[in-house]
Amino acid sequence: MKTQSKLLGMLAWSTCLFLSSVSHAAAAETTIINRLPYRILSSGAYEFGGDLHFEQSRGTAIVVEADDVTIDLKGSTLSGTADADTLAIGIQGNSRSQVTIMNGRIAGFYFGIDLRAPADNSTHTNVISDLILSRNQYFGMRIVGADSEIRQCTIIDTGGSTRPRHTIPHGVRLVGARNAMRDCRIIDMRLQRFDDGKGEIVGVHFDAAKDSIFERNLIVELNTETDDSLQSDDSKERTFGIWINGGPKNNTLVEVRDNTFVGFTVPVVFSPGSDGRAAGNTFYDAAQNPVRGTPTAKPPAN
Repeated sequence: MKTQSKLLGMLAWSTCLFLSSVSHAAAAETTIINRLPYRILSSGAYEFGGDLHFEQSRGTAIVVEADDVTIDLKGSTLSGTADADTLAIGIQGNSRSQVTIMNGRIAGFYFGIDLRAPADNSTHTNVISDLILSRNQYFGMRIVGADSEIRQCTIIDTGGSTRPRHTIPHGVRLVGARNAMRDCRIIDMRLQRFDDGKGEIVGVHFDAAKDSIFERNLIVELNTETDDSLQSDDSKERTFGIWINGGPKNNTLVEVRDNTFVGFTVPVVFSPGSDGRAAGNTFYDAAQNPVRGTPTAKPPAN
């Protein structure tokens, strides 16, 4: 009996020792990001040690050069200069898979996030969650690659770039099959007028997005004012809540459901070559027909 008790005690002690070593090993695997610019060269977990500011108007604050990477901002802010002519990017990855960026704020860049998966249609599962992207001058984020997801993010005050041909701000652009954007808020964008006095903004842009979904999002545009100098039939700006593009193979199919759109000239556009379904959406201050194009199902006019 004493021998059994002794063995049990030794087993419990060795188990605690093992769990302790695992805990310390896991902690050791987390790398703290505390300087900029920063290059991620190996898989693993990365955390911010506090707010970080990128002072350059060119280049990238954080470059991801590995797959299977998690970047946790831990509630901190990654900020750029917010200058109208900046070309700096907050977080960028090319041909990357299994990247997660989460939990903080990215502000004041040309692109807040520019994340591209390998150029194929296989699963890559890049995830953006619980972020605030604000005052980014051209795109809040661009995510290219299949099976990516954006969830519980706020994209606010996007636009203002004065770079040639880059004056149509996008809150989000998602390219690829089976992508999803859920439970996000896209709020107010800054319009730059063209030479003819008009302007254009796009809240969310899906491209080549077969079997993708856009659901339970709030999209609000209240900043844009009409230009009284234009003719009456041109006075409304070209403001789009979500633009769904067919892609090079016209293989886009997006389900747009249970979202709320406020203040756009045209809240939902299915461009030629695209298809999908629009149902259960709510529209405020929109055109008489809030859904344009030929999706499989349209809601009644609001």
